[in-house]
Amino acid sequence: MAEEAAASEYEIPEVLFTEAFAETPSGRAVLKQLRRKKPALTAITERDLGSISDTVTAQGIVAVVSARSVSLEALVKASRRSVLVGLDAVSDPGNLGSIIRTCDWFGIDGLVVGQGSVELYNPKVLRSTMGSIFHLAIVENVDLLSFAGRLKTSGYGVYVADGSGEVYAEETRYAERAFVIMGNEARGVSAALKQSADLRVAIRRYGPAESLNVGVACGVLLSTLRVAATSAATGIARP
Repeated sequence: MAEEAAASEYEIPEVLFTEAFAETPSGRAVLKQLRRKKPALTAITERDLGSISDTVTAQGIVAVVSARSVSLEALVKASRRSVLVGLDAVSDPGNLGSIIRTCDWFGIDGLVVGQGSVELYNPKVLRSTMGSIFHLAIVENVDLLSFAGRLKTSGYGVYVADGSGEVYAEETRYAERAFVIMGNEARGVSAALKQSADLRVAIRRYGPAESLNVGVACGVLLSTLRVAATSAATGIARP
């Protein structure tokens, strides 16, 4: 996380580390990278580090990173080809973190975290991102229904993940500007969002499992979307 933060555009006002960490090859390399950000560097004891770290076994370094604000306007003003992901009340920190990593992997232009979702800077969320939090434009606490309507007027196709969807993911032809909405772990996407969507997309099931983890489902949909984009498929599919 410290390495990814050092390589990002985020400001890092302060870094705390142990002498043992600074003496390791990896520690020296990370601290060298961090010094380019000109933070206040402070060596502290293992005991002090343990008291401020929320992990059972601290890795020897803690960084204070300034949060960055991204506007919805900036996301909508993306290029002609744009993919945004929306999260409707995703409540598990690990799920949100893995979705951020997944969106980063698939080169998504922005993540919109809807109202009722877990807090973005929850420590478990941050650790689960494995540093991808520093690569992705994210806006939280958004009214997704209102935002989806706004995106439609800007030429976006709106798609919701739904086990009873009209078309399977691999058969979907996505618009060049696409907004893909994933739902709550227990309830899925809200009825209002389903009704407002251009298309409800299902993932084909081959076994007896009752459901998919929302992070896994997000990866499947984004993979099929990228395959469709590579094949130059455009427009909103109909069943």
